[in-house]
Amino acid sequence: MSNIHVNRRSFLKGLGLAAGASMMPLQVFGQADFVTIGAVVPLSGQLASFGPRFQVAAEIAVDEVNAAGGIPNVGLLRLDVRDSGTDPAVGVASAEELVNVTGVQALFGAAASGVTIPISSVTVANQVVHISPSATSPAITNLDDNDFVFRTAPSDESQGVVLANLASDQGYSNISIIARNDAYGAGLSDVLKREFEAAGGTVSNVSLYDPATTDFSAEISAASADGPDAISLITFDEGEALISQMVSAGVTNFDLLVDGNKNQDLIDRIVANVGADLLEGKVGTGPSPADTVGGDNFDALYREKLPEDPFVFTPHSYDALAVMALAIASAGEYDGAAIRDNIRTVANPDGDVYTVGQLGDAMAAIAGGGAVNYEGAAGSQNFDANGDPEGPQGIWVINGGQIVDTAIVACAANADGGFDCTTTNL
Repeated sequence: MSNIHVNRRSFLKGLGLAAGASMMPLQVFGQADFVTIGAVVPLSGQLASFGPRFQVAAEIAVDEVNAAGGIPNVGLLRLDVRDSGTDPAVGVASAEELVNVTGVQALFGAAASGVTIPISSVTVANQVVHISPSATSPAITNLDDNDFVFRTAPSDESQGVVLANLASDQGYSNISIIARNDAYGAGLSDVLKREFEAAGGTVSNVSLYDPATTDFSAEISAASADGPDAISLITFDEGEALISQMVSAGVTNFDLLVDGNKNQDLIDRIVANVGADLLEGKVGTGPSPADTVGGDNFDALYREKLPEDPFVFTPHSYDALAVMALAIASAGEYDGAAIRDNIRTVANPDGDVYTVGQLGDAMAAIAGGGAVNYEGAAGSQNFDANGDPEGPQGIWVINGGQIVDTAIVACAANADGGFDCTTTNL
């Protein structure tokens, strides 16, 4: 992550946004029709720092499509962005307005699994394609969604495997877990517990907390009672209060972190509260972009928009919009069922490879009857029967108060229902 940080108020002001505001369409001449894709992202709540960055990444793909003249025979793209509030009720209300009032046929978001899953009840019922860049709960794999729900980040089934292996590699034999009691926290903690115990370790306690709580004393007491080697925290921004309260209680072995904590703004606030020394050497995991040309291209485009390195899940946000645009081009119409039926056509193997910066060329190839295999900013977006991609996980560490990526772990499902993982150190 970059050492350059942007105050949230200034960040939103610079984008011309306030919570719940919509991104204005890019002005491109030569084509009058617009295709409006809905977006439900957190502009407020516990993931408020994620949503604006997701929006910037998505707009990079939108601008690229429009710079090429839009989607052939369909129109220019624009996003209609609504706030999820990092809250299921707010997210569902935003989705209902986009689907039932605006009439969108494709929806981007939400960030949290605990918001994405409730929103899917709106999108699936109305046959609207729904792609999240960051909802990683294993529960999404088995949604009864009639194949309308996809995601561009891998499931926490693989993150749980990587996190359990990391705990073992750190020499831990006994860990405990404190996690959000929602689809994300409960899902990832289940996988971590299962995988760590399968490898011979002991999970002495799992404490799930109400995401709205501000007092973590009971969870801290339970997690530390048996003297575990390490405590894994599966949190969002409330991790700031949790860690501060842990330190006050004399519990400092919160050594295993996850993607919800991979936020330099959050780490900066925690450092201000407890000091950098207590965070030194803490390790974490989370979906990571593959080391590809597409990833490099996206990094450069993102830095042109914001004075920072790409944020967690921003490459996946670009990919979600790119896949939607190419699927619309392949369908030849803006219709949810037709888009759904063309997503794997443009993203999975058996076609010429196109990546970030080549969306115009890919659409031209589609218009000419060619086959396209989109390889994205986050890596290959090859969707399985459940709408899940196989994507890499990353390992990171906190050094001197800064998040530093240390490895990329490529995990592929095997015939036994598990994962075969290969680690590449950075």
